[in-house]
Amino acid sequence: MTEKDDQYSSLTEVERLVENGVARTDVTSRPILEFRARNVNANTCPFTNETVSFTLHPSSCLHLSGQSGAGKTTISNYIAGILPPQRGKTMLRNTLGIDIELCQWDDRIPERERVGMLFQQTTLLDSLTVAGNVCVAMENCPTTSKDDVNNGAKNLQQTRATIKRLLETVGLDYNRDGHKRPSQLSGGMARRASLALQLAQHKHVIVLDEPFAGLDFATAVGVAKELERIRRERGTALLLISHEPEIVDIVMGNAVDAKKDGNTTATGKSSSALGSDSVVTLQRRQTDDEKPASHKLQHPSLFGKDASHRFVTKLLDYFLYSLPLILLTFLAAGLAIAMLSSDILRRVDVTDTVLTVVQREVKPLIQMFTGDEDVSPMYTMMINMKVKGMLNTTIPPAKAKLYAMGMAKLFVLEIGPLITALLLSGRVGGSYAGEVATMQSTAQNKLLLTLGVSPVAWTFVPSLFASLIASPLLTMAGTALALEIGSYVAPKYGIGDAQGYRREVWDAIFVPLRLRGVTSWSENEGWEHGGKSLLEYVYSSLDLRCTFSDAFADAVIEIATHPVFFHLIKSLTFITIIMAVSEISARRKTELTPRGVPKVITTSVVAGSLIVIFADWAFSQLLLMRH
Repeated sequence: MTEKDDQYSSLTEVERLVENGVARTDVTSRPILEFRARNVNANTCPFTNETVSFTLHPSSCLHLSGQSGAGKTTISNYIAGILPPQRGKTMLRNTLGIDIELCQWDDRIPERERVGMLFQQTTLLDSLTVAGNVCVAMENCPTTSKDDVNNGAKNLQQTRATIKRLLETVGLDYNRDGHKRPSQLSGGMARRASLALQLAQHKHVIVLDEPFAGLDFATAVGVAKELERIRRERGTALLLISHEPEIVDIVMGNAVDAKKDGNTTATGKSSSALGSDSVVTLQRRQTDDEKPASHKLQHPSLFGKDASHRFVTKLLDYFLYSLPLILLTFLAAGLAIAMLSSDILRRVDVTDTVLTVVQREVKPLIQMFTGDEDVSPMYTMMINMKVKGMLNTTIPPAKAKLYAMGMAKLFVLEIGPLITALLLSGRVGGSYAGEVATMQSTAQNKLLLTLGVSPVAWTFVPSLFASLIASPLLTMAGTALALEIGSYVAPKYGIGDAQGYRREVWDAIFVPLRLRGVTSWSENEGWEHGGKSLLEYVYSSLDLRCTFSDAFADAVIEIATHPVFFHLIKSLTFITIIMAVSEISARRKTELTPRGVPKVITTSVVAGSLIVIFADWAFSQLLLMRH
């Protein structure tokens, strides 16, 4: 057995002696924790004390007192390991002016068995019942052996009995409260359940940050007595932060009688008379806000109260944070499609096929005109040369035109708006759904209603208008990038040149509208009346009928499927769908809990994306109706 094992065995024996009330003086002579912090910056340190030092022994209770904001929680977080030892020490010194000079634990205690903490804010696992939370704490208790965990089925009755005892200790009923989810608990009940988790862990030190907040007096007294019993019988040391001195007296072992009217009568010494080892008081530093104003009054910011403020914030969020994602995606898509298309066009060679057809079809014609059964090889060679020259002249420009038109039609009419919409379904739709769902689960929407403010007008309206601006801009930016990538890729494969490519793309996108009014405008060279009266000219310019049909539906389809308008309409439609689905998903449940927020986000993203894909199919059908 190693020296460390001997020390650990000794520690276990010490704890056993403490539980039996034996050799109290000898046991507590070796501290569990020695702590000392120094104030090294009077301007930033939250307390004015030059040093804060204390020692925790087995069964001891230290009351860390002081006004709110004096640094009690900061110190307790460092001791509890919430702040990493080295990085947290540097952060406290640099930002708050607190230098941790000493935080020495008994080296016989393994790190996982040192300290547990009851947070100031109630913290429970929302996916488990109250009993499930306590069970997790019990199974992960450092003193629980692996055999006990593996044989959980055999010890199920004992486990449930222990859970029942722990819940009743903190004032909860096992049958009534054990099956509840954290979202079903009141504030006081949730705090009691959090305390039960810490009692189940059997740590050597428990940091209690306002453990009695939210508890009625009788329950608080009962919890305090249980803490005092645990401290006395198990040798657990307590670091207690509380603003209720009467309850603190009970934890420290002073007899307090709880009367029916809620008043207390202390029969022992108060916490203030327990000595420096039992009470450490932090004197709070006067902040700049509390000092007499010696300069002009600075008003706090009210930004965000107006819809225009929220609109600007959302627009910057949706556009700037989404832009890198959009550009990188379109860069990859444009590069891949351009390379694939260029490679396919380069490999396509119809020369031999055309020559074969020419020889098969032209040879009989030559025989017919010449009357010779055998065609002269000279004729054949001359025909082949002529055909090859024609092919070399016409095919490369045709390939370049086909490549440019394919890139333009593909990104402008089809995948450009779709790619943007699918990305924004998660980036914008998921973000908005999460924001509204969080407000729903924290009663912020109910607050808006009580203030006479529409929750929909507060969040949805500015977010919708911001997304209606951001989405088309992002779609156009991504599409432009993808099309520009095509001008660099094609020449590498011998398909046209960059200037010709850009000209063909422009012609494919900005095609003339086949409307009579537009045609009349073009024929009359803009504002020139062309011999018509002003009234006739205005009437002819406003004629929105198609040049090939008088049907109103054809005119609508002609305008809607024009590449520029089609691109814009698809983008606006897709983002409207995304925002509407997110809004409905987030507000569907009025009594939403934090546990349901991730499900709301997932539902909005998946449902929004599926509806967008279906809408894209509908737009494709509309495009097929174009004459």
